Amino acid sequence: MKVRYHYVTKEDVKYCDLNSTVKQAYDFLKATGFRSIPVLKNNGKTFVGFIYKVHLLEHYVEHEGKDNDPIESLLKNQDAYIFEEDSFFKTFLTIRRLPFLAVLNEQNEFSGIITHSNIMDVLEDSFGMQTGGYLLTVGTKEHKGAIKDLVTIVKNVNIEGLLTLDNGDKYLRRIILNLSGDLTDKELKKIIEKLEDKDFRVASVDRIENKN
Repeated sequence: MKVRYHYVTKEDVKYCDLNSTVKQAYDFLKATGFRSIPVLKNNGKTFVGFIYKVHLLEHYVEHEGKDNDPIESLLKNQDAYIFEEDSFFKTFLTIRRLPFLAVLNEQNEFSGIITHSNIMDVLEDSFGMQTGGYLLTVGTKEHKGAIKDLVTIVKNVNIEGLLTLDNGDKYLRRIILNLSGDLTDKELKKIIEKLEDKDFRVASVDRIENKN
């Protein structure tokens, strides 16, 4: 899965030019309602960092800054970017406490941003929130071939999504299994019985409605 499939394109991003003054940047942030936006130069082609509303306010209050001061010295997170061709899952390691990441193309030009909302969309898809169905939280003692055993048990059912938790735990793993919403109550009950007969513990079952 590539970043290029899951980000906000430049056309839909509010950004600030590096030549902006402190007042221009502050007024723009205030108008957009964002606490931070990307800053670009070279006619919007080159990403140079983030500008935060809080740092603009600190500049005014704590440093007696002027309206016409340049914003360059206030830039933060100059290395907060990722490339279109990077693995999407790299964002989990990079974004952390940042409000977003800039996305660059192969020419190192600014293409857009990836946000926490983009990440949540991908996670929701992993949980089957888009297609709907039955979401089973299954616990198992960690052992080689656990996922293979589970999939074998439900091989005759359409698996909409599968997500593992507690990876690396020596004793317990949880597996989130999303099964087709076309199952009848009787069929679902039979699947649960089969799982538990093979020492899988079904901790919870949730019905997820199709969003489409």
